[in-house]
Amino acid sequence: MNAVLTLARREMAATFDSPIAYIAGSVFLVVTGLLFFFGYDGSADFFAAREATLRPLFEYAPWTLAVILPAVTMRLVAEEKKSGTLELLVTLPVSDLQIVLGKLLGAFGFLAVTLAVTAIFPIMIATVGHPDLGAVIGGYVGLLLIGTAFLALGLLTSTWTHNQIIAFIVGLLLCVFFWTATDALLKLAFDRPPLALELLSFRTQFEAFAKGVVDIRNVVYFLSVTAVAVVASTYSLQSRHWK
Repeated sequence: MNAVLTLARREMAATFDSPIAYIAGSVFLVVTGLLFFFGYDGSADFFAAREATLRPLFEYAPWTLAVILPAVTMRLVAEEKKSGTLELLVTLPVSDLQIVLGKLLGAFGFLAVTLAVTAIFPIMIATVGHPDLGAVIGGYVGLLLIGTAFLALGLLTSTWTHNQIIAFIVGLLLCVFFWTATDALLKLAFDRPPLALELLSFRTQFEAFAKGVVDIRNVVYFLSVTAVAVVASTYSLQSRHWK
């Protein structure tokens, strides 16, 4: 556990030493802020509606997270491979799983800090009404879970290549696929998609959180996706022994 925390601190420090973290964080805050206050087509008007709810934030934020988080994870392993420091890292008394967990935990630190900054939105909402605290907490729990799943998918793609740009593009496609493309494909393939297939969609699983409902089944789903991506990343790292 100490090794994982040490690696996590190293990765978090490296992330915030990079301009990518500040660019990604700024993009997230600006884009989600604009969507929150004005909607994606400018039709929404938060100030005119004066409704004390954060639901628009929770509906739009996953879109932005699906784009910016692969930009954060693209360097986690790909950069180590390109610079040759991965070989040095694996000589330390740490397992491949610990390396993956440490890197994921470090990236999670970025996610947590970025979401913490959005506390400005609940504060602004409180000036026009009394938002449901339970709904706010539920929405943020959902953003942490889906964000962690996106990070795990981005980390997985970073283990596949030496090129950060390729890692970003593949990670972006993977995150967007799970967030929205699954819905589109199911609608194309079925008039009424089976419930079991609908539940594979990140959007379907996140809907309850956007309403402020924390369902243990949705929690387990996102944790399971994260765990599968972590295991796949570990095997991907281990593949260097097979060459």
